[in-house]
Amino acid sequence: MTPFFIIIMIKNAKPKICFATPILEGEFEGVEELNHQLAKLFLQFERDKEHVNDARINTTVGNIFDSRRDILAVEGYPEIEQIRRHMNGALTSWIIETGKMSRQDLEQCMFEIESWFHITRFGGTKTVHEHGQCGWSMVYYVDEGDPPTDEYPRSGFLQVYDPRKIQTNPADLGQVNFKPMFDYGGFTFRPKTGKFVIFPGYLEHEVLTYFGTNPRIMIAMNCMIKRK
Repeated sequence: MTPFFIIIMIKNAKPKICFATPILEGEFEGVEELNHQLAKLFLQFERDKEHVNDARINTTVGNIFDSRRDILAVEGYPEIEQIRRHMNGALTSWIIETGKMSRQDLEQCMFEIESWFHITRFGGTKTVHEHGQCGWSMVYYVDEGDPPTDEYPRSGFLQVYDPRKIQTNPADLGQVNFKPMFDYGGFTFRPKTGKFVIFPGYLEHEVLTYFGTNPRIMIAMNCMIKRK
């Protein structure tokens, strides 16, 4: 019997990455003092019950402080103004990188921003959800809190899921051994102070349960772009 696995010559074969989901993971440089000031400010907001979100958040489980949805618009705090510039700059650059709009095009648009911060303590989690009402979502880690442990190796990780919802046959080795760029399922992002992640709002995601002792502080932002 002739074996199926044979070597042949192929001409003009070019791989195409189709249905790709653009996600950017990066870090801001020189923000150590900024993060320190933001952490101090947000902990003060929590103690004073200032900017608390009084609405029930269905995705919030456990010991998490949720702020109102306008934190980056709060005036009078230079640290908020600074992180707003950082986050807006990273998001704008990513929109230009992944899309067909130029910086001049974006200047003719209106950015509708929703932003808030979380303070997560032991046992806190954000269950699976998406922000499909907006084009882009972004998270920024002001303070990663305690690192994962051997017992809880994915403590507080951000998990994003494949929107295609493909069910593969685990017995078919041709479908379960893809390289990461072609794989199905999802990706996890480990929190790190100074790190940001930008992803499309339609992606289902969750924050896995945090098992640290020190509070973990992060800022989240949703952005919708419209014509003026």
